[in-house]
Amino acid sequence: MSTISHQHAMSSAPLDETGPDDLELRGRPAGLAPPEELARLHPDTPFLIAYSRISDDWRKHNKKKAATSAWSAGKGVANQHRRNDRNAARHNAVIVHRYTDNDLSASKRDVVRPDFQSMLRDLRRGHTPEGYPVHGVICVDQDRVQRTDRDWEDFVEAITLDPSRRFYTPSGPMDLTEESEIIKTGIMAVVNKAESMKKKRRIRDWHQDRILDGLPHSGPRPFGWEEDRKTLRRVESDFLAWAIDERIKGKAMSTLCDESRRRGLKGSRGGDIVPQTLTQMMTAPRVCGYRANRGELVLDDDGAPIVGVWETVTTPEKWRAVCATFGPGSTYLARGSGTPKITGIPKTIKYLGSTLLRCQYRIEEELNGVVTTRICNEAMGGSKTASKRSPYVYTCARCSRNSISGPMVDKQLQRLVLAKLKKAQATFIPVKVAWPHEQKLQKKADKLADLEKKWQDDEVPADMFYRLAIPLEKEVKKLRRERARFELAAEVQNQAPDDVAKKWLSGEYDLSQKRHVLFEIFTAVQVLPGQKGNKTPNPKRLIPVWK
Repeated sequence: MSTISHQHAMSSAPLDETGPDDLELRGRPAGLAPPEELARLHPDTPFLIAYSRISDDWRKHNKKKAATSAWSAGKGVANQHRRNDRNAARHNAVIVHRYTDNDLSASKRDVVRPDFQSMLRDLRRGHTPEGYPVHGVICVDQDRVQRTDRDWEDFVEAITLDPSRRFYTPSGPMDLTEESEIIKTGIMAVVNKAESMKKKRRIRDWHQDRILDGLPHSGPRPFGWEEDRKTLRRVESDFLAWAIDERIKGKAMSTLCDESRRRGLKGSRGGDIVPQTLTQMMTAPRVCGYRANRGELVLDDDGAPIVGVWETVTTPEKWRAVCATFGPGSTYLARGSGTPKITGIPKTIKYLGSTLLRCQYRIEEELNGVVTTRICNEAMGGSKTASKRSPYVYTCARCSRNSISGPMVDKQLQRLVLAKLKKAQATFIPVKVAWPHEQKLQKKADKLADLEKKWQDDEVPADMFYRLAIPLEKEVKKLRRERARFELAAEVQNQAPDDVAKKWLSGEYDLSQKRHVLFEIFTAVQVLPGQKGNKTPNPKRLIPVWK
């Protein structure tokens, strides 16, 4: 056996005691002589490049398991390289360069393997980046190289540009220019592909069986449930139920997240609860017992949602209602920005009257020698000041000629709101209004379910099914969102004015909810210009425009 090959291809430590840091996973092995010297000292020694790949390095994605395991991320590919070293030593060969694709699938078509592509480039030019000639490739199995039929063809084409090169596996060196080897490796490629497809099908069937049985997802523990994913963790689930109820009532996401911090709660992975993650928690179908898969509700043969075996946080009605308070790209079933947005209500900002107030300053304009005046009518926003008497003011950003004391305006708005609610209570009669498009939704949902059943029974071809089902499915989703928003608005409108007033005064309403009430009562509040030099707040400058 060559001294060089033994020195650089073997590890003296036992296999299960060494870590990935014991050898380089990429590039030229440590201590290898320069190309010219190595070729001079060992003219008959094959110089090989080694390739290692693993599809799923679970330690890389699971810090908890990696911390308690003697194996760390990258150990799988390191073991493959050690076996390559030993195999190279058996054939008196030297590995001059290592290529490694860790945690990359060989069967998914959209996955790019950067080191595999680098290996092909070096095979085509005949040497490694350091200048070592390439006499062959070594790996632990053909399926480490093979990804698709096209990848195997590219590899065979690259390695056989020099007919003297060999492909080494534990079975021995192969000459891929020989017809018998081409047939043998081609058969192995088909077998490997079939095994990969079989494995995928088994995993898919396993997940599908869990879905149909109503069993919870595998993976990390969801917030609100214990490790069994079925039993509620009361401290978390109580908060989640409270957050759903308060969000339906109009509370801002920032308020809900502040409450989670006050309660000392963290996400299931230990991070702070922020608006985007809380949005996903509240709108996940599992909170009401529904099962989802790949961003879609899982339905039974009758088109009804499959109900899981776990304990629930809230009802399906409340789940739909809370989903309706967000934009279409924010919820669990439509992951997106996570920005809280209640339809029809301006974004909540720092001050109660912002954007509700309208500047009434008269601006003089001259056109063709004629002087005219027009009302500014720009929305006014709040800003801080250095004054202790009025720490913030509402100012017009367009004309910059009209501002008014913020605390005085907020106090006056509250007085007007409470007076209006008191007056409304005298004539209040709760009215139950049915959503007018319920029949339309039911008809579309039935049509979709019938179409899917015909496709399942092979009565409708796949191309026709997808052409008809996709737009129909979008329409059903749109109608369901409209129904949820309607029910939410109806619930808010059916609150007794006295209850609204009590919640306002007790502090139960946050800023977002108070602004919601304001925009339900006022169309706008006009702000007349003040008198120059007069610093006394004047409530008469406010002119409410009622709805």
